[in-house]
Amino acid sequence: MRREGADRAYDNPIERIQLLGGDDDAIAAFLDDIEVSSPREREMLAEIARTTALARPERFEQDHGRVLVSLESLRRHGYHGSRAAASLGHVRTIVRFLVELVARYVVVSHVKNVVVNLRNLYWIREMQATEGSRELELLQVARQDAQALVEITKSRELGVPTFMLGGILLPLTLTVWRLASGFTYDHWWVAVLVGLVGVLVGLGASWVILRGAALASRRVRLSVARPLEALWVTIGNCGTPPKDRSRKFAVVAVSLTIGVWIVLPLLVTLSLAD
Repeated sequence: MRREGADRAYDNPIERIQLLGGDDDAIAAFLDDIEVSSPREREMLAEIARTTALARPERFEQDHGRVLVSLESLRRHGYHGSRAAASLGHVRTIVRFLVELVARYVVVSHVKNVVVNLRNLYWIREMQATEGSRELELLQVARQDAQALVEITKSRELGVPTFMLGGILLPLTLTVWRLASGFTYDHWWVAVLVGLVGVLVGLGASWVILRGAALASRRVRLSVARPLEALWVTIGNCGTPPKDRSRKFAVVAVSLTIGVWIVLPLLVTLSLAD
């Protein structure tokens, strides 16, 4: 009989957690009792069991406003003013343009991702808010702001995927042509020289990509990263805020660059040399 009563008590763990209110220790003990040990499962149950649309409604307007200001500033300054290649003389203008092109792609794509996530999160919480509550009023205004930001940030990221695609297709096309035509060099040193040129181009492209991604990452951290973290805490039980993809972009881009500009052309060049 006791076991049967316990089973009934645990039939709906969400209701039980809601009844425990904000007592974190009691909730943790209850989750341990029903053997919920996965951190992801515990987080999921805690999110589902929340009883309010906003964790800190008194902070919401302020934190939301800070994110708006930070996003505006990031869009304006996030990819300008690179100090790269200061020792290269007049060539630095071209290098800085390429670095800022990479940074622009990372920054603009991050801003678009943030505002879409904000709009969707506000919209979902607005539907959950109690009719006539202060939370509903706050979320309606914030969701309208976020929807306006989605429209404002529809401009293209400009550039880098197309730029990279061209940079990848060029050496691949030349390599395929040489393999198909059976072209060989008359002297081994010419083959080595061509291979070295490919290596230098690949290293230069990798350097530009890393500098651009680093510039974008630094500007994101300086501007919007902290305000987003504060806003996510204020909303409550919504995971983690969107992260910029500068590191992932840099790893993928540099790996592709090394593969198509260095490894493949060098191997083919040496294999076709007399």
